[in-house]
Amino acid sequence: MSFAPLLFRSLRPWLLGLSLLLAACSSPSGRYQFRLVHMNDTHSHLEPVAVNLAIQGETVTAQLGGFARLKTVVDQMRAEDRELLFLHGGDVVQGTLYFTLFNGLPEFDFLNRLGLDAMTFGNHEFDRGPAAIPAWIKRSRFPWLSANIDFSAEPALAGLVKPYLIKEIHGEKIAIIGVTTETTPQTTMQVGGVVFNDAAEAVRKQVKALEAQGINKIIVLSHLGYQQDKELVAKVAGIDIVVGGHSHTLMGDESLLSKIGLLPETVYPTELKGADGKRVLVLQAWQWGHFLGRLQATFTPDGEVEQFSHNAVIPTGSTFVRNDQAIPPGTPAYQAITADLERTGIARIVAEDPQMVAMLAPYAQKVAAYRTVAIATAAEDLVRGLNRGPGPLAADSMLAAVPKAQVAILNYGGIRRDLLHGKISAGDLLEVMPFTNSLVLVDLSGAELLKSLEDTVAFMLVKFGSDTLNMPFVSGIRFSVQLTAPNGSRIECVQVRSDSGNFVPVEPAQRYRVVVNSFVAEGGDGFGVIKTAAGFKSDTGIIDSDAMQDYLQKLGTIRNTTEQRICVLPAN
Repeated sequence: MSFAPLLFRSLRPWLLGLSLLLAACSSPSGRYQFRLVHMNDTHSHLEPVAVNLAIQGETVTAQLGGFARLKTVVDQMRAEDRELLFLHGGDVVQGTLYFTLFNGLPEFDFLNRLGLDAMTFGNHEFDRGPAAIPAWIKRSRFPWLSANIDFSAEPALAGLVKPYLIKEIHGEKIAIIGVTTETTPQTTMQVGGVVFNDAAEAVRKQVKALEAQGINKIIVLSHLGYQQDKELVAKVAGIDIVVGGHSHTLMGDESLLSKIGLLPETVYPTELKGADGKRVLVLQAWQWGHFLGRLQATFTPDGEVEQFSHNAVIPTGSTFVRNDQAIPPGTPAYQAITADLERTGIARIVAEDPQMVAMLAPYAQKVAAYRTVAIATAAEDLVRGLNRGPGPLAADSMLAAVPKAQVAILNYGGIRRDLLHGKISAGDLLEVMPFTNSLVLVDLSGAELLKSLEDTVAFMLVKFGSDTLNMPFVSGIRFSVQLTAPNGSRIECVQVRSDSGNFVPVEPAQRYRVVVNSFVAEGGDGFGVIKTAAGFKSDTGIIDSDAMQDYLQKLGTIRNTTEQRICVLPAN
């Protein structure tokens, strides 16, 4: 046997890696290429999450995300480009029992293992106040960036955060500027002495400083939200790419993602013209580690984005459930599901990295054990009904978790079972509220609030019939319902609890801050007005069942409410 073929085979992996590396950093006529991968709003979802997909007209439950799967994907990407840039758009913490039990520390250990290059602050990084943040930053083997946050009144933080990072990738300098939503003080518990300045002005200042250093490739790592990112691009010249977060925006090809029941808000990436007329790409990666964005950009010698390509991944598990039954691998049904996943061009079955699984196991065991712990005692049966059962308590828990809200509205279908007399465990609550909906703050006018109530009552009447008493669960508000009245005039005597504790009539033109779950925020159960409301809207990242658990633990013993929050009037 000739020695030359053996030598070639032994060198082939190295040669392939070298060719990929050269392709990543060079192109004809002095053009420059680099690759980045990104995610955002992972919200302590270290484990995979069961998500209902619509495949071939049926609901199929699949496991999406999980840091062990993300590690497999990122390692595969790094095998193609060792200088891959990996960014996180903020809100690493808040949303699962991992944060509740372990105070955010595992999240940053796992990001270290993924090899993150930088993150910006999300608003939920402030959910336990400024005092918790220094330990997280020091645990991170990557910088935290934000150009518009003034930490000078918090000395423990002031020296730990920089406005930008300059990273040399394939011999060229790229700058990453961090920026965080100015609404953070309105959506988290407290920010101490931290001040949030105007995002556009802060980015403009840093762009000028970087351009003065001769850097002409600039990324904004943003936790502003998709719409605000577009506004930033229109205001500030010199930005090339915005890697975003905060709004949990799913981006992609609707014709492909709709094959599995996912409806993206816009294409990935969004291509805009910046304030200087140059091309800017805006990216975002949905939520909870369900989506890993990936972009390759080609720049001209003077730093303009000339071309781009993308290959995002929705990392998916290999088990599927339909009608509460696991679908056996190899069967025609299983093959049809995997074929539809493949047709999306983005959803991909990914094996979990075994080392990450082992790293997670001790935490997962403690989380599982915690779910069996008794958290409260029911002094009587709490059976679902009008102003009864777990629903009113759940609405109260939403206001307790988000004290800046005046009104809580929970859809009837958000409560899935009763709570019977005796001990209540965390596991019981997960059966009562199994959907892991997050709590969302929205501002509604009095007219919009009234219309929302009218619309959901109309929806429930269509769904359950004219004799139904299946009403939403509310807190901070009370009203009467005349079921036999014409559509649009069924709701009467709507009153909201004032700061003094008294109930006062709702004024059509006044603004009210309302907390709902993410299902309602997206228009579920007839709440279309809330979905399309043009006012303030922000996902708190707080999971509804976690809010309920905290609330019941504080109460200790629970009973049915005696408040008549909704009064169904007799037929005329």
